[in-house]
Amino acid sequence: MLKNVFLSVMMMTCFLSFGQQSNFSLEANFPYTFGDNFVDEGYNGVADLGLKYRFAEYNALDLGASLNVGAFLRDDTRFDNSPEANGNAVIFQPRVYASFKVAGYPQWHPMIGLGYSIFAFHIEDQNFAGADFQENSSDDGINLNLAIAYDIYDEFYVQLQYDYVRLSARDVRKTPYNQNVNILKVGIGYRF
Repeated sequence: MLKNVFLSVMMMTCFLSFGQQSNFSLEANFPYTFGDNFVDEGYNGVADLGLKYRFAEYNALDLGASLNVGAFLRDDTRFDNSPEANGNAVIFQPRVYASFKVAGYPQWHPMIGLGYSIFAFHIEDQNFAGADFQENSSDDGINLNLAIAYDIYDEFYVQLQYDYVRLSARDVRKTPYNQNVNILKVGIGYRF
């Protein structure tokens, strides 16, 4: 499935980049998790890459779709008396968004987005007998995104994003600790 998504994004990029005006943006962000939840307690953000496509432009707002892919590394230093485990998490975030135009301040772009987040977790550890094992799991849920971008130049911008993800927590008890994920992203973008 990941190969199909990647191939589709690459094909769209190739076809639309040959036009006179492209509606694509590329983004690079640093993700920071916070709040009382297992993702913040067990993982540190590494990088988040995004691709946006604006498909409609109006006087007051632009509408578009985006796909972000974020990487996180396991951090066992926050757990007391637990064995060290190596691991990572990857998050896929497809969404639709609206970017608002602020009268008198054309360089500011407040945005709101709604989508779905899919977390893929991988952990390598040792069991009590000392044998190595690997564990793969995933979880997903609705994603609300709030953001603001500021144009440095026509093509370049900086942005601040907040993602709230409500995970389904299929394999664990449904508590706020297991379901509510908060991610703050700071990054740069390029419109081409």
